[in-house]
Amino acid sequence: MKRRRVAIVSSFSRLGQWRGIMRYGQQAGWICQRIDRETLSRLNTWNPDGVVFQIDEFDTPMLDYVRNCKLPKVGLRALPGSGGNSPLVLPDLAAFGHQIATHFVARNYRRLCYLGSKSDEIANAGRTHFGGMQQVADAHGLPLECFFPDQSATWKALRLAYRRRSSNYWDRFWEMGPALIDYLTRDPEPVALFVAYGEPAMQFMEMVEDRKLAIPAQIGMAAETEDALNGLVTKVPMTCLVPAYESQGFAAARLLDRILAGKSVAADQRTFITECDLVLRESSNQIVTSDALVGQMLDHVRKNAFDIAYTPDALAQAYGCSLRMIQIRFNKALRRGVAEIIREQRTQRAVELIRTTTLPMKQIIEDCGFSCHHQLERAVRTLHGSSPSALRKNHGKETLE
Repeated sequence: MKRRRVAIVSSFSRLGQWRGIMRYGQQAGWICQRIDRETLSRLNTWNPDGVVFQIDEFDTPMLDYVRNCKLPKVGLRALPGSGGNSPLVLPDLAAFGHQIATHFVARNYRRLCYLGSKSDEIANAGRTHFGGMQQVADAHGLPLECFFPDQSATWKALRLAYRRRSSNYWDRFWEMGPALIDYLTRDPEPVALFVAYGEPAMQFMEMVEDRKLAIPAQIGMAAETEDALNGLVTKVPMTCLVPAYESQGFAAARLLDRILAGKSVAADQRTFITECDLVLRESSNQIVTSDALVGQMLDHVRKNAFDIAYTPDALAQAYGCSLRMIQIRFNKALRRGVAEIIREQRTQRAVELIRTTTLPMKQIIEDCGFSCHHQLERAVRTLHGSSPSALRKNHGKETLE
């Protein structure tokens, strides 16, 4: 039986997607070849049986090839202006945006911001990060501000001249960075910023640090990245949202195989991959407030929460005031009580140790201030929806072994 040839026609490479396609291709007995702009001419002689594509909107030669291609094809990204001429397997950016905004709200941020490309609305068939974030903002009565480097309105709002032709896409993030920082810090309320791309997020964090601004107390940050390890190279470890690109690639290859086998697949079929991994780190994983006294008390809680003997009464005693007064102040500033804050601190620390170390659970229970395994299990399930043992198994790949 002749082995099928599949071309992965891509303007940019995501290792996870490539791995997913290759994993399916190995099972199906395919011969796969990645084609970029420099190697596009190979398709004149290689003659693939099918195509998986992911094309940047500015890559005209590759756009023309995919649009004119009559072979069975599946996209990992929608083509601009192409309508519904091929099935797509896409990351569910709206679900990702909803998840990160929910995290920000849980950390008491009341100003939510998004920095990314408006073109994602076309590339991802209408399901966008900012759409998912808007749902959470509306549910909590909070504002969401969106900044699009590829839109002149954003530059105008930041009082900058829009230089579309004189700068490439990545340079625009760098050019608008200082003005964006000024805009975000115009009032004392802490602000949470989600950046759709890892590299601009790391650049922006450098700018924030150069301004001597506190992360996450003044600006909380998170970014979508291909690999969670990217968030460990910044001075303040960065919260990363990591889409399941390998699952996306595998699903696209499986769908293409169905088409190659002669099975009916609608040209306008859209499959969204909701799976992702939210790796919480210091850049956003801290409860924030504009109330100075509550902020001081939060610091006290963070320093002492891992002592099993530490209680809300201990906080009241340290500040020489009634627990009732502290509870009222906490509920007003943070919308939760002291006991809940202590429990969150212990749980977040436990989750970090579960994910990044091989410490036995007994040691983690003692180090984080829990009284028993049942208490740890219940706390982790409440926060993450999974058991400590499952969390360790799922995140074993993040370590630098």
